[in-house]
Amino acid sequence: MLISISNFCLAAGEPKTCAASLHIAEKLQIFYRSRATIFGLGNNKIGFPVSFDFEPISSKGDLAKHFKASKNELMIVPLQDEGSQNGFLTAGDANKLIDQIARMVLTIPSNKSEFTINKIVVPLDSSFETRQKVPYAIAMARAFNAKICLLGVSNGKSKDAEVAVKNYLGQVSRHLEDKGFSHQMDIRIGANPTDQIIAYATEIGAGMIVIMTEQETNFTSLFSGKYSQQMVKKSPVPVLSIHPKDLIVSDARL
Repeated sequence: MLISISNFCLAAGEPKTCAASLHIAEKLQIFYRSRATIFGLGNNKIGFPVSFDFEPISSKGDLAKHFKASKNELMIVPLQDEGSQNGFLTAGDANKLIDQIARMVLTIPSNKSEFTINKIVVPLDSSFETRQKVPYAIAMARAFNAKICLLGVSNGKSKDAEVAVKNYLGQVSRHLEDKGFSHQMDIRIGANPTDQIIAYATEIGAGMIVIMTEQETNFTSLFSGKYSQQMVKKSPVPVLSIHPKDLIVSDARL
């Protein structure tokens, strides 16, 4: 089952403060023929794409309420660039929003006017759920004509964890081959997963990272809770955060 993004929104102040996010949003809208909406402070529509709807919000604190009341499947959030006026939310506020809305959120650093998304990093750990983010990575890879880069990671050095990671890497690789998607693989074991993933993304020149979000009672993935929060805060490239309840089971059992 392929994912299609029919409705999404972009949280924004002035257009000039979120150039990279607008660039990505326009590409997604064109590829998926989506209905795109600006959730903007005030009523100033000048400078935003005319193909985007505009919904004014009275404060940044209203974002979650507006999003939950909408049909949007994805929210794009420009992250505030420290020391400048660029961006919309701090990483801390973006993480709170991710927890509140329980749908896909794409956080985009605002220290660049544009990102080249020709490689997308998909981290895989030793949990069963780890593979379930793959359909979303495929959706982004289709939109940007990007290569999927699988990275097996573990913060432990046990043989069992390494074997599980390698097994899941192999399963996802075969799944991508069957679907005709260009991809590559690597593995990093025995350190902080956030640091491993960011280092790998930097080494290969990736333009996006796809992770999972909150910690649930039966959800033991490394890419949840504090690790996902660290990723949103530290990543130099856009991060797509997938909530566990959003996960598609059919394509997850690769």
